[in-house]
Amino acid sequence: MKLYKFKLTYYISVLILFFSVTFLYAESGGLGYTIPAASDLGEDGSIVSFNGQQVALSQKEYDENIIGVITEKVAASIEDINLEQSRIVAVTGETDVLVNTSNGNIEIGDYITSSAAPGVGMKATNSGQVIGQATQSFTSDNPSEVGKILVMLNVKSQFISPVGSTNVLTALRAGLDSKFLAPIITLRYILAVLVAASSFVIGFTSFRKVSGSSVEALGRNPLASGSIRRIVFFNFLLNFLIMMGGLILAYFILVL
Repeated sequence: MKLYKFKLTYYISVLILFFSVTFLYAESGGLGYTIPAASDLGEDGSIVSFNGQQVALSQKEYDENIIGVITEKVAASIEDINLEQSRIVAVTGETDVLVNTSNGNIEIGDYITSSAAPGVGMKATNSGQVIGQATQSFTSDNPSEVGKILVMLNVKSQFISPVGSTNVLTALRAGLDSKFLAPIITLRYILAVLVAASSFVIGFTSFRKVSGSSVEALGRNPLASGSIRRIVFFNFLLNFLIMMGGLILAYFILVL
């Protein structure tokens, strides 16, 4: 009888623990850890960065040092009990984040990054560091108005294709304007430049050699001028296609 009661109590405790954890995940769905920080560092939802010496509110666009979002609602957290003053920073899961519309209205699915307003996020339209994707929308006619939306946290460097880009120069300009690029993204830009440059070098070198040989042949045999001109034209057309092919390949490397 005692064993039966013990098992019943054990199972009930496990069920209570399970539903408690499930409720916490439903409420926040986030995981976090404590950081050494004063209690007035920022309100819940503030985006924070580590500047090499201390944790502070992010206050520049596409801050590459973002570490997470201040919150008190996490399903689980790793805490340092030796810290006299600390705050919890969420790094994964769905969490409330402070945002404004300084870079446009926010729609569901938009990437969120830091803005110039301390601790406040904005819509990311360029490649760079982001904190995650919005799961709620936020619109306002006042760019400085601050709201709070749910964001699925995933701090990383994200490549964002330019909206309405139609040429290689636009894509390259967007890449150069990015605040921070991941190594694989940087490699794509380098590879695109190498492909485009190589096609031009091959085209011009080949055309120069054939043109020089054609001029010599024309001097030795003026009667064959028609055939020589056709060869020069065909060579020019072939080299033009090579250069255009290099540009097209570079474009696809950037946008695909």
